[in-house]
Amino acid sequence: MDIYSFCTNWVEDHAQGRALRVLDYGCGAGVIVKALRERGFEAFGCDVFYDGGDYSTAVDPQLLGSAVLRMEGGQIPFDAESFDVVINNQVLEHVEDLDAVVAEMRRVLRPDGVVFSIFPDAGVWREGHCGIPFLHWFPKGSRFRVYYAATLRAVGLGYHTSGKSMLQWAKDFCEWLDKWTYYRSHAVIAASFGAKFGDLRYREEYFLHGRLGTEAKWLRFCPVGIQKWLVHKLGGLVFEARIMPRKR
Repeated sequence: MDIYSFCTNWVEDHAQGRALRVLDYGCGAGVIVKALRERGFEAFGCDVFYDGGDYSTAVDPQLLGSAVLRMEGGQIPFDAESFDVVINNQVLEHVEDLDAVVAEMRRVLRPDGVVFSIFPDAGVWREGHCGIPFLHWFPKGSRFRVYYAATLRAVGLGYHTSGKSMLQWAKDFCEWLDKWTYYRSHAVIAASFGAKFGDLRYREEYFLHGRLGTEAKWLRFCPVGIQKWLVHKLGGLVFEARIMPRKR
């Protein structure tokens, strides 16, 4: 199962038959928005369509401008308390001000709503955008990491490699990472979400089972803690954030 289908299934599992209004924050080409609408959900998406990943031309023309909207000035283009669910898939490692984004998601979420997040923290082993292990662990601007990336590219690793020499590919990807990614520690991410929501529930094992489908039967011999750790290190964090009820 691909990650778009997984996110769609999570919404359906969470809904349990309820009619929910869903926002896909950083929706890209609107794949999840379209899939949710086909399943009967009132789904919307928003994105800045930034230079490092502009998928606006791939959005279904029937959705662009109506269900999929462009964000300006960092503000989600919907009213406060508009959604039951806000999802974000491989997006928050690209935002410079995480606290501001979390606050915006909190603003548009209804009091009993939930944010579902999938994205890598700084501790992940594989840099998922280019496929080179630990490349994001090097300091920004490091020249050595360019040669490191090119060396691993030479032995067959790396994504999107056509049309460039190994060294040029490594140089361009390192520059892209410097400009468009902000890898944060797990502690910083938890603190940012915790300040606005308070209730974080990690769902890495649910992610693993959902992606593997029937092949997940082999995981019955693997402790849940190890399943969570593997997803965290190889892919990233998967968690739900809920607003803590006020104490009376």
